[in-house]
Amino acid sequence: MTRADLFREAEFAPGSVGDIFRLIRSGTATSRSALARHIGMAPSTISLRIDSLIRLGLVSEAGDERSRGGRRARSLEVSTGAGFVGAMDVGAHHVQVGIADLAGKLLVVEDVPVAIEDGPAAAAEALWAALRRLIATNALDDTRLLGVAIGLPAPIEYPSGRVVLPSFMPSWHNADLPGLFREFTSVPVVVENDANLIALAEQTMGDHSSDQLLAIKLGTRIGCGIVSDGRLHRGAGGAAGEISHTSVQGTSTISCVCGTPNCLESVASGGAIVARLSHLGYTVQTAADVVELGRGGDAQVVDILRSAGTSIGGVLASIVNFFNPRDVILGGAMSASAPLVAAIRAELFQRCLPLVGNDLDVRAARSPGDAGVRGAAHLILEEVLAPARIEQLVRELDDAMPA
Repeated sequence: MTRADLFREAEFAPGSVGDIFRLIRSGTATSRSALARHIGMAPSTISLRIDSLIRLGLVSEAGDERSRGGRRARSLEVSTGAGFVGAMDVGAHHVQVGIADLAGKLLVVEDVPVAIEDGPAAAAEALWAALRRLIATNALDDTRLLGVAIGLPAPIEYPSGRVVLPSFMPSWHNADLPGLFREFTSVPVVVENDANLIALAEQTMGDHSSDQLLAIKLGTRIGCGIVSDGRLHRGAGGAAGEISHTSVQGTSTISCVCGTPNCLESVASGGAIVARLSHLGYTVQTAADVVELGRGGDAQVVDILRSAGTSIGGVLASIVNFFNPRDVILGGAMSASAPLVAAIRAELFQRCLPLVGNDLDVRAARSPGDAGVRGAAHLILEEVLAPARIEQLVRELDDAMPA
């Protein structure tokens, strides 16, 4: 897949039917009269384009908006029943599969057993089977599936979706999940880094979303998603936010594909802490196990968590001073560790410039349990409901109508 293949990358004309749908979907203008005022276009032209959206089943008109004088305007909204999307979040020790309607509301989310160590082909088959089962058990029409998004704890080349040198999934290097899914479905399938999906979820949730934020995934690995001026920032090829291979003080306890001596991931990630504690004789297998040990107050465990937090906070301070975000969001299993988070905050604020730190909010993710699937749902909806895609659907509808 190239940028030219992505509808969300395509340009669109202001006032086009795709632009009108975008304005309705975002809540910017939700009546015919409001759209005419916002765009500066004749109400008759607006009505013709809205009628096309209604014929497509993407928009419905019901209820009344508050009057600005005169007759009340009918309210326009996205028809959530026109279709749905699949959203998947794949981690080292967990996999979540969800379904969302066209408004982005999660209809169902389930933890599913998928053995990622069996490789990408087997995982793709298991993920597709899990999604099909969710569709069936929730009595949904599988022909209304519009697209699928998948989050992975790995660097993802953009826009191809190719997995590049994942630190703990070596058999996934160069994996082409969109290509593998084409064996099962013809709908668009997009792949994204899991930290980027947390960033998207945070940027779009609630009334206090931030247009400048960093989302830090603290799990078996460490990742960073960046939202700049309200848009996900991937960099030239998709590697923006790959902070985990920055060299830090400390000693590696796990190997890393990057080759950097004592990189952050090999020193301070959940996987590295698991390895260190196991070497010391603790019974621990996952990042969640580490969090539980830390809650017990064991002095040695707490000291290891604080040391890891200091390393992470030091790396984040450089990024925060450079980028000057409004929010730093902490997600992933390790974000539930109080000693780790306290050390991150202490080191970060100690090293931040006053102008950067004065208004900086370092906080937990709003929905840590399902942030990945929420972000995945948002990502695929941005593709399948992009203005250029809506324009194409309208053209196809018009071509199918008898002359």
